[in-house]
Amino acid sequence: MNAITLNGTNLEINYTNALTSGHGHKKITVELYFQGEYKTFSATTSNMPDYDDATDLEGQEKDEALFNIISYQIENQVSEWISEIENAE
Repeated sequence: MNAITLNGTNLEINYTNALTSGHGHKKITVELYFQGEYKTFSATTSNMPDYDDATDLEGQEKDEALFNIISYQIENQVSEWISEIENAE
């Protein structure tokens, strides 16, 4: 797993996946890990230049690049998930 930061919170990417969801669109899925919990988030992008660049990478760099493509789309969902975990403690 590799560490990333979103809104000042350190998270780890467990895995990423990208599937075609229409002409010129990819559905990117990331599974994040935070304080012993895993959750999957998905978003669709039409940003094919960045997607193509990401697919040229391997391992952690590829995971981070795919995450970065959709991070602004899932930011609120991830923040809510983090809050739920922190408030449950």
